[in-house]
Amino acid sequence: MLGRMMMAALVALGAFGAAPARAQGDLLVAPTRLVVNGTGGGEVVVSNTGDRTTTYRISLVLRRMDANGQIRAVDEAEAKPSEAIALEIMNYAPRKITLAPQQAQTVRIGVRVPPTLAPGEYRAHLLFRAVPDAAAADAAPTPAADGMSIALTPIYGVAIPVIVRVGEVPGEARLVGAQVATAGAPGIQVDLARSGNRSVYGTIDVMAPGSKAPIATVKGIAAYPEITQRSVLVPVDPAKLAAVRGPLTVRFTETDPAGKGGVSEVPVRATAAR
Repeated sequence: MLGRMMMAALVALGAFGAAPARAQGDLLVAPTRLVVNGTGGGEVVVSNTGDRTTTYRISLVLRRMDANGQIRAVDEAEAKPSEAIALEIMNYAPRKITLAPQQAQTVRIGVRVPPTLAPGEYRAHLLFRAVPDAAAADAAPTPAADGMSIALTPIYGVAIPVIVRVGEVPGEARLVGAQVATAGAPGIQVDLARSGNRSVYGTIDVMAPGSKAPIATVKGIAAYPEITQRSVLVPVDPAKLAAVRGPLTVRFTETDPAGKGGVSEVPVRATAAR
């Protein structure tokens, strides 16, 4: 069972509005998103929920979002000026931690914004990666058919965005379409548009007529400034879809305080264009 100290830390971080992020393996990170307004900082709790002592390396990296909401790695040599600046204004400690089973530790992030920095949103991702266990790495490799020996050691990790907003950073989220998906997993294909220089972040609910409770919900949907629109598939129980009588509605509610609880709604079309 998690220790009381770990649980208290995770509950406190729940106030940030994001559930803990769990990587493959036994790494738990909370919150999953950190926003700093100007010079300041924040904290992230890293937890080892497994039954073995594990070491984690921590680094700041660059990531970009594409129109499908996928997060792609960006080489620092190919970084845009606004991305490179994000790495310069952020610092963090410690850079490496070792946690016993069911132990947690706080990582502190600091931000120093130079007075000449233009208003806007600057983002990097804090990456947590488990260091391969020495005993596992030294284990006997698996012989291959051609006589070569292959040893595979999985490295688990998770990255969370650290967002710094300088000055007034306008932004708005708006749903521009929703359709019943006709291929793949059952659900609703939603198109979310973003305008301005601020990322948007919130919850998508699928609403049936006459019902106050959604038939499906996806939390933690983000659209970053590098994209103006992204597509989101909201999984829906086929039985719930079949039971609906009347038109569905999709609602996006901003949960980032900067969005001031903004809401956008669109009706769901019967089929999605493919």
